[in-house]
Amino acid sequence: MLDASENRVSSQRRTKGVQMDVSKLLLAGIVAIAFASPPAEAARPACSAGAPWVSLAGNVANVRVWYDQASTADLAEAQAIVAALDNDVWPTLVTDLAFQAPLGDLSLNCDGGDDRLDIFVVAGLTGLGRVTPESASPNQSITYLEIASGLSGEQLQYAVAHYFMHAVEWSYVMVSPQLSYGWMRNALGNWAVEAVYPGNPTLQDDASCHMNSTFRSIDVVSAGPCTSDATRTRDYGAYLLYQYIGRTQGNAKVRELLAATSASATALDAIETTVTGGLRTLWPKYAKTLWNKQPVTRAGRPSFRNWDGLTTVPAFAPDRPTPVDGNLAGTREATTTLSKSVANVSTRFYRFTFSAVGTRSLMFRNTFYPLYKAGKKVSVQAMWRTESGTWTEENWSAKEWIGLCRDAKSQRISELVIVVASGEVGATTQVVAATSPTLKRNNIGCWAFSGSVKRTDVNATWSSGQIVVTANVLFDYKPNGIAALQYNDAATGRLRVPIASPLFRRANWSVAEAFTENSCNYLLNASGIDTSIVLGGLAAGNLVINNFAESLPSNLRSDQYGVVGSKRGAYLVESHSLRFNLPGTVTGPQPDCGTQYFSAPSAFVLTHTSPAQAKVVTLAGRLKGSFQSAASPDSVLFEWDLAPLREP
Repeated sequence: MLDASENRVSSQRRTKGVQMDVSKLLLAGIVAIAFASPPAEAARPACSAGAPWVSLAGNVANVRVWYDQASTADLAEAQAIVAALDNDVWPTLVTDLAFQAPLGDLSLNCDGGDDRLDIFVVAGLTGLGRVTPESASPNQSITYLEIASGLSGEQLQYAVAHYFMHAVEWSYVMVSPQLSYGWMRNALGNWAVEAVYPGNPTLQDDASCHMNSTFRSIDVVSAGPCTSDATRTRDYGAYLLYQYIGRTQGNAKVRELLAATSASATALDAIETTVTGGLRTLWPKYAKTLWNKQPVTRAGRPSFRNWDGLTTVPAFAPDRPTPVDGNLAGTREATTTLSKSVANVSTRFYRFTFSAVGTRSLMFRNTFYPLYKAGKKVSVQAMWRTESGTWTEENWSAKEWIGLCRDAKSQRISELVIVVASGEVGATTQVVAATSPTLKRNNIGCWAFSGSVKRTDVNATWSSGQIVVTANVLFDYKPNGIAALQYNDAATGRLRVPIASPLFRRANWSVAEAFTENSCNYLLNASGIDTSIVLGGLAAGNLVINNFAESLPSNLRSDQYGVVGSKRGAYLVESHSLRFNLPGTVTGPQPDCGTQYFSAPSAFVLTHTSPAQAKVVTLAGRLKGSFQSAASPDSVLFEWDLAPLREP
């Protein structure tokens, strides 16, 4: 949809009936002209029959502003327009940034008496103003501007800077017809407002036109998303892209982008060829900046809020239009799918919140990863905040599997923002992944487990009695201070994948043996603390849990399945003491029974001996169950109840 403010008329429609001698008409910078009736096709307001027009000439700006001499209000507005152009607009855009000035109009019969850009204060306009090109060529043109009568303050500043920039645009010879550049025209017009009048409220109202629909291609011009005006089109908000480029690379870069249209058929082509790294580098940075909230808006960061106080924030992607509650709500596992397509030059925002302790392990699968690796300009970025308020920003574009453990203090996220963006352009209008990205979360502990275990032995050769071994055991991720056991492999796109479960650290154990065999009575009561052999102790153990095993490389996944099978949450717990020679007493017939024997704590816990027997984490997230490991008449019964722990 073309900018409605730009109305093309051919040079053949210029009036031939008005000639002006400026030397006779200038008086203190004011020209009063009572125009004779021109031909009906004349386009400029001062070239048609009606009220006499008077003009003010700029001192710095090469402009002439016309107004109805019968209107005192229009005089005041014309004076304000000249002041804005002299003091702000022309010095910023033409003098400082070296944009080309609007083309002179001396080649026209109705030229206003000189080559200055003619601007008319006009009543009854729809909107704040408009620009009219007057040359036959669609690639470059002389123009005149009309500004709506009755404007003042911020609205007047907005209109003057915006429509003056349109006249500047028409001064460049573009390789394609100017109006074919579509969205760029109003985007640059509004960029000029921001460059000259940062924080202008009328301009900032337009930001919603883009922010409310970032998931659509930036070059799609349509009405609807603007908060302030449903009839306004999206391109008015697209100035944010040029503002980002100007603020991060200097406003002279925006001038280069406009000049690049002399060889680039579209505005996006101009960006691709002019900005270092093109859209592959630029678009992800711009996309994240659009978030316009923490952590992007921290003090000193390049952000719209910090640059000019803009508070508008983007809408969420239409497939997840509200923040997703990431808690499990009484289930073992939950999965949220995201759209597998992203439109060219667009950005999709997703937000997840977490508060329940029982939501412990997270795994995001970035299914755009193969496309990124193949060279597509698609990106996936994440920003996550821990319960302590610390933000972490990560680029997940080159990652397929990304894990987070909410039991670990540094990964205890309360908020996760995922930004999916595409800088692609061309006939294929969107990037489409083979499958949908997913965020999975479950109740499986990922930091530590602690609880009670018990082994009860009864041997068929005993006439009575049993052996009971009890222990409080601890498995955690840092038995010797090493980093959390999460698998990272940049070459295969894996970040924080849970490769192993918590390692054995310690057991506070006790042994109670009281049994009779061959008329001899055996008795032993002992207790102690054994730490892991990793710490120089006399105990060892393993805890293996199927926690997003699908994210592991195939060889590691098959090894794990060989221990616990393939069910989510299936686990193995095994621990034992290496301590021997605990002395016990013996009573009974002598000398056959003797007076002393030696025993050992041996195994504390064993949950199964084949993968088919593996238990699964309970709904409450506990490892709880029992296992009979010996066939009748012998009996060895293991019982356990371990609870997941969070890193303190």
